[in-house]
Amino acid sequence: MRERNIRIAVVVVDLFAAVNAIVGAIGLVVGYMAIPRSTLSGTPFADFTVPALLLGIVVGGSALAAAAIAAFSPRGSALFGRWKIDALATAIAGCIMVGWMAIEVALIGLAIWVQAAFFVVGLLMIVLAALLQGAESHQVDTHSGRHAHAA
Repeated sequence: MRERNIRIAVVVVDLFAAVNAIVGAIGLVVGYMAIPRSTLSGTPFADFTVPALLLGIVVGGSALAAAAIAAFSPRGSALFGRWKIDALATAIAGCIMVGWMAIEVALIGLAIWVQAAFFVVGLLMIVLAALLQGAESHQVDTHSGRHAHAA
C-alpha cells in the first residue's frame, strides 16, 4: 500500500510540474504572462522564444515523461542495475526542474515567489523519487514475511 500511495504522489507532482511548465512556455510565447522583455537584459536571450521552448520541451517534457513512466511502466523495471526506471525518471525530471530554477534565478534574479515554489516542487520530485525507489526495492515477501531486495 505504501508503494501505491507514493506512486500516486509521484504521478500527481510530476503532472503538476509538467502542466505548469508547458502552460508557462505557451504563456511566454503567446505573451499572456505580460513579462517585460527587459527582464531578459543581461541574458543571452533577445526574447522569450528560446527560454519558452526549453521550459516547455525540456522541463515540461521530462516531467510529463516521468509521470507517464511512473503511471504505466511495469512495476520494478530496473535500469542501471538497481535503479527503478520510474524513480530514476522522476529524479531526473526533478533535477531538471531544480536546475532550471537555479539558472533562471542566476540570470534574472529572484523576482517572484513562484520561482522559489517551483524550486521546492523540483526538490519534492527528487524526494518522492527516492521514496519510490526505496518502496520498490524493499518489497515484503508475503509468503515468508521477510524483506526481499528487488534487483
